[in-house]
Amino acid sequence: MDAAATLLIHEEQALRRTIARYVKHATIVDDLFQEISLKVMRRIDSVRDPQALRGWLFQLARNACLDWLRAPERRTTIPSEHLAQRDAVGDLGRNPADKFMANERIAAVQRALKELPESQREVLRLRVDEGLDHEAIALRLGISRQAVEVRLCRGRARLKEQLEDIIQGDL
Repeated sequence: MDAAATLLIHEEQALRRTIARYVKHATIVDDLFQEISLKVMRRIDSVRDPQALRGWLFQLARNACLDWLRAPERRTTIPSEHLAQRDAVGDLGRNPADKFMANERIAAVQRALKELPESQREVLRLRVDEGLDHEAIALRLGISRQAVEVRLCRGRARLKEQLEDIIQGDL
């Protein structure tokens, strides 16, 4: 298992708790955890000091949460009592089969990303990792804004298609 997956598995519980302090809905916690996981898988090689990995991970989480809170169009108004309905968070309360499934899901996301065409993967990376808007991505890649939107749309659709079993929990 690679360093990114190991870090995410080991820190999942604490990371989800940290995210939940910023956002109060389980679905948003899941979305942000997924977004952060993608960033970790793509950027872990940029961290030179292994001792700094945990701090780097939680700084990524903090920044992702603050970005989400700053974007009012992304916020939803859902009562926080729904968060209490979530039982297992991270490794706490998970049996070995649940831990195995979490590891398998992370590996499946990594495989799905690798299967995307480079053009779609790069546009998604710039959007997720660097937080660039469509105009900035277009400028960086030297393509039209419409091309960026098409690549994002196709990339997301392809990921969703590849990860359908994971989303439904049937992995």
